Amino acid sequence: MTLSDEAAELVKAYAESAGVSLSRSVSDLIERGSRRKARIKLVNGIPVFDIPGGRRVTTAEAKRLEVDER
Repeated sequence: MTLSDEAAELVKAYAESAGVSLSRSVSDLIERGSRRKARIKLVNGIPVFDIPGGRRVTTAEAKRLEVDER
């Protein structure tokens, strides 16, 4: 495998900081880069997770969960 100088430096830095091999670093970075990113949109200026197929959570549900957590 041939990497650009910049990519090789990133892989090397990651390997050193994570204490893993260069090949493990390449695998980790590829897997991390291919994961779906959380989609966030602004609703009335407030960041909201945009979950495809998700349902709305009501204020009452959020308050109930907050009470349950204590």
